[in-house]
This record gives sequence, C-alpha cells and structure tokens, in this order.
Amino acid sequence: MFSISAILFCLKRTPRVFALLFSTITILLSIFLLVGCYNNANLSIYLVDYKFEKNSPFYPLIQKSFTATQPNNQSLQGMESVSIKSGYMGVCLSNLPQINGSICYPRKDLINTTYYDDLSIELFNVQSPKNNTTASANSRNVPIKLNILQLAELTSTEIVHPYLLMATIILSVIMFLLILYVTVPKSPKKYIMNRFLLIWTSSLTLLWGFGTMWTHVAMNASSELVPRASLGIISAKKGKKAETMSWFVFAFLLLDSLILWFLYFRDRKKLSDEIDKLNSSNRFVSDSSTLNSKV
Repeated sequence: MFSISAILFCLKRTPRVFALLFSTITILLSIFLLVGCYNNANLSIYLVDYKFEKNSPFYPLIQKSFTATQPNNQSLQGMESVSIKSGYMGVCLSNLPQINGSICYPRKDLINTTYYDDLSIELFNVQSPKNNTTASANSRNVPIKLNILQLAELTSTEIVHPYLLMATIILSVIMFLLILYVTVPKSPKKYIMNRFLLIWTSSLTLLWGFGTMWTHVAMNASSELVPRASLGIISAKKGKKAETMSWFVFAFLLLDSLILWFLYFRDRKKLSDEIDKLNSSNRFVSDSSTLNSKV
C-alpha cells in the first residue's frame, strides 16, 4: 500500500520531480565548469588552450630562446611544446619538460610563479631614443617580448570572470530548495512560494544566459584574435567541453523555468474550471429553487 501511494505521489508530481532533477544536473555541471583548470584532475575543462604554433616561421627562434640556461642552471629546453590552459578559477601548464607533467595555479598573481619569466620570450630588439633631442646619441635597444602565460592569465582575470558562474551556482542551490519546498504537500504559504519561484527561475535563466553568451564570445574572440595579434606565433584553441557544459547549464535552467510556468498555467486553468463548475452548480440550484417556489 505504501509503495502504491509513493508511486501515485511521484506520478502526480512528475513535472516537479523533473525540475528537481534538472536543478541537480545544473548545479553539478556549474561546479565542474567553475573548478576547471583549478587542479590537475580538471585539465580537460578549459576555456582557451594556448600553444606555440609549430608552423610559424618564428618557431625556430622560440626553440633557440629556450635552449639557453638560466642563472639557476635550469635548462628550459623543450618549453616550446608547453600547453597553457586557462579556466574560470585557474591556469594549468601541461607538457612541462622539467616535471614531465602538468601544474596548475590560481588565476591571479601568476607573475610570482617560476614559469612566468621562463615563458617570456624575446623576439627582437628595437632602438628607442631616450628623448627627442638626442635621438641618435642616446638610443638604446628595447627588447620586444611575448609572454604566453600572461595571455592565459589575462583570459582568466580580465576577459572571463567567474563571478556570474558563482552567483548562478548559489542561486541554483536556492532554486533547488524552493522547488523541493513547494513539492512537499501542505507546505505553508505554498501559493506565494510558487509565485516567487517563477520570478526566481526566470531571472536566473536570464542571468546565466548572459553569462553563457559572454563566455561564448570571449572564447571565440580569443581563439580568433590571439593568433593574428601574435603574428601567428601563438595558437589558441577554445575548450569545446567547457562551452558545451555552459550551454547545457543554460538549457537545463530554461527547462526548469518552462516546467514551472507550465505548472502555474495548469493550476490556474484547473482552478478556473473548478470555479466554473461551482458557478454552474449554484446556478442550477438557484433555478431549481425558483421553479419549486412557483409550483
């Protein structure tokens, strides 16, 4: 008897059960997306992957710059094959020859890391005068450098920010709790909470819709602009896994919103039908009373 009652309870609330399921998936996907490139376990979830382009005419120059030995006698040979992935919360370096593996850093203050100066390559020198009056006499060579790690840092700190995603996770958890609350029968102030939930889910869908478009534009812009701006020295590949997860989060939020609006209009229609039946019944009773009084 208990199992039949439980089945009937679930069937009656199937749309809200689906809404809870979609909310759970949304929260999990958002968390995995946020912690991408935060540690070695999440290397596959990245926004943009930067590498030195092997087909570039400057590639032999880059290889030559890494064959030198630093003052601490640490050889940088093989650093031209390094891969730098930027995520929401961190930046990961892969294919490092010194450790034969990967290492991840928080997205800020990468300038203090060991590899920041190591990955800064000097392309060529240009003469720059100290002042306009003695241009030829006081000219000096100014090195033109390119830092691939700095590009990854700028992607994570200046272009794509994690704050919208953090807000989406927090608001999604609250949305899950609200859906769970209105699913429980005979909850107090259930009608008010249903109305509030409609506004909440719609606002959350719009919020992350904006965040998804921001991420999509930033990833595509980086993958298209960086190779051209670096004269083809650096290649940039957008993370398809992170982009797919971002759009799936938006899709599940949209499904939640549609389910809740469907339930709202269904309940409104049911209430309207019941009111019509009640009015029709009262009219029939009133007509019968009038007829009996005349007889």
